[in-house]
Amino acid sequence: MKKIMNSFFVFLTFILFFGVLPCTAQDWSLQNGNVWSRQADALKYSTEQAADRNSKTVSKLEHSGENDWAFGEQNLINVTSCDVFELVADLKIEGIGSVEISVITRNKAGDVVRWDYGIKKIYGNSTWTTLRSTLMIPQDIETIEPRITGSNVSTVWLDGFTVTKIKSPETPVKNAKPIKFENQFLTVECHPVTGTFSVTDKRTDRVWAPSPTYNKNLIAFPKEDSSSGVLGLLDMETLTKYRATITLESGLPELVVRLDGKGTLPEEISYPPPFTAKSGDRLIVPMNEGISYPVAEKDIIVKRLIAYGGYYGISMAFWGQIDDATGAGMMAIIETPDDAFIDFTRDSAELLQINAGWKSSFGEFRYPRILRFIFLDKGGHVAICKRYREYSKKIGLFVPLSEKVKKNPNIDRLPGMANFWYWDHHHHLDMINEMKQFGIDRILWSNGYRAKPETIIAINKLEHVLTSRYDNYQDIMDPAQFDKVGVQGIVEAWSHDINWKEPNGNWRKGWAVEQKDKTLPKIHCAIMCDSKSVSYARERISKELETKPFTARFLDTTVAASWYECYHPDHPMTRSDSKRYRIELLKLIGDLGLVCGSEAGIDAAVPVCEHFEGMMSLAPYEVFDAGRNMWILLDNVDSVIERFQVNPVLRLPLWELVYHDCVVAEWYWGDNNNRIPKVWRKRDLLNVLYGTPPMYLFTQEHWNKYKQQFVESYKTTTETARATTYAEMTDHRILSPDRLVQQSVFSNGVTVTVNFGEKPFQLPDGSILNGNDWKLQNLTSQ
Repeated sequence: MKKIMNSFFVFLTFILFFGVLPCTAQDWSLQNGNVWSRQADALKYSTEQAADRNSKTVSKLEHSGENDWAFGEQNLINVTSCDVFELVADLKIEGIGSVEISVITRNKAGDVVRWDYGIKKIYGNSTWTTLRSTLMIPQDIETIEPRITGSNVSTVWLDGFTVTKIKSPETPVKNAKPIKFENQFLTVECHPVTGTFSVTDKRTDRVWAPSPTYNKNLIAFPKEDSSSGVLGLLDMETLTKYRATITLESGLPELVVRLDGKGTLPEEISYPPPFTAKSGDRLIVPMNEGISYPVAEKDIIVKRLIAYGGYYGISMAFWGQIDDATGAGMMAIIETPDDAFIDFTRDSAELLQINAGWKSSFGEFRYPRILRFIFLDKGGHVAICKRYREYSKKIGLFVPLSEKVKKNPNIDRLPGMANFWYWDHHHHLDMINEMKQFGIDRILWSNGYRAKPETIIAINKLEHVLTSRYDNYQDIMDPAQFDKVGVQGIVEAWSHDINWKEPNGNWRKGWAVEQKDKTLPKIHCAIMCDSKSVSYARERISKELETKPFTARFLDTTVAASWYECYHPDHPMTRSDSKRYRIELLKLIGDLGLVCGSEAGIDAAVPVCEHFEGMMSLAPYEVFDAGRNMWILLDNVDSVIERFQVNPVLRLPLWELVYHDCVVAEWYWGDNNNRIPKVWRKRDLLNVLYGTPPMYLFTQEHWNKYKQQFVESYKTTTETARATTYAEMTDHRILSPDRLVQQSVFSNGVTVTVNFGEKPFQLPDGSILNGNDWKLQNLTSQ
């Protein structure tokens, strides 16, 4: 008898009360199904005779919600590591949803390790399809639970679901000697049994060993060539084979790891395992401007950062791990970043560790994945950044402002120019003139779209001012919703130019817009396919410049959002394609004679951007929901802001050490200098140390209330920025044991020292630097 439970709460009660009993049968088939949906009563079960299956009685699952659902028996199958099972289900689906087969894996304690191990999926409007998944049981897994899952609005028909234990097609490596090779700096030892490698740095005697607690379901299998640094790897979840080639660079303390494969890559792959950490190590992470984590740091909130988007990712494709006491350590450069990410995990001692991985490209492996490991005997985070700066030059990303200004002389206005988002609709020119009377003379006026054409023309006549406006070529709203939310995005792009996140036409959701009736839920925009953005932008911007001659432009989301795949049959797109189209869009801004800015920032856009709004802000630690209600100042300082965002003990100017002379970095508009007045001074001092200008978002009311603080903030922050914009940051030093006194050095001789603490500090030259103060030396203003 079918047990039909149409409520999550009923389903959960059943599990808690009756429990889930394991079985030991090698062959399993679905007999009695239970249904669950995240939205109560959204999933209905029935049976029917299928005309297209010779009138056979099949199961029918109708899901009316947008979220996920599940169908299964809750019977657990006892398993052993390296057992191999084949899952087979005959399915048909109609609608915009998807349906998958997979198993839940649980450890000895009964805890869920994976909810969707061995997942295989089909999308809406598919005819009868036999879904087949062959998987191997990972280490420490005790039971599996087969089930059918899906999401979004759809109707699914099921004609049988079986799980069968089969013979393993591959025998894991049991006995093999390590393979060793070396140069004058490093000794590499490959371990064919585990498919891993370790590195010994001869200069420091440190052994960089793979973390023994890390398991991403890759095991080793025999290779014909066992005399070189080539390891055979088997993905236990898909039984796909890969080849890892470890190459030691001649005459350098560097090695390259290349991962080759072909065919299907359903989700992602992670390799190699992270290196073990030791007490006193610090992780170096280019999250936006940059942060560091002592490996013993407790909850850092972040679990994954992508390398293919600037907002919740890494702005440069590397990470590092150094010994705080000596500056020795290692760094890893992700040479294939377009589908890459880094994960934060912990070892058995609860120490932080990082490893890299890659998403599939259109569900396939497609191209080699490459990591370069560089080992350092000194220099710490500065040496890491300088090595990456060399790499950036080699691959063509490094384009200094001194070169960009030759194409557009207006770029020469950027040094020491504060970014102002004035949120009132009127009196723009009056506000700028008043600011100039108070000594605020270098102004990027970013909210110019609110100003009239004659106002923009008048502002352009002022000295040391750039006029800019907001623009967006991602979010587009269904015109049928305009009466509820107003006009949003490019009307002409709906719906043929929408990005499909799945082959069934399920479009990718973008920004959620408040309805005019704010008691109703927000309505999501769709994301426009990047392949279509340049043509729309060229037409729109060129036409507007005829009446509003802006000198700059800010493109929201362009490099903040991740590179997207698109499954639309008329304009399919990989993440690499997405990146290329986004760079073309930003290049268009420069080609039209405008100074180009974009959100957050990533170094793929360095050649075509002059300033990044948000690079100074660490995105995971911003003001909550920082993209909304930015004009509302906040009285309270969230603990996350103090612990991470404005904490110089953890922050590092990694971006400045690589790209200070290429792109100007600013705070995010909802996480700006003046957003939280209580930490305004801390943000100003970070600007001073980094040689970056401030960002303000304000109204006439804010100006009247905090006028003196605006003036003081501008004078504090812009002096260093003006003097160093075209200069490389050559060094960054931690001068005090508590890391609260720091110093930056620039290639033109300018040195700035900041004391973030409360107590005075005696500098090496004998002078005293008061708390919450700074000292500028060798200043040559521009």
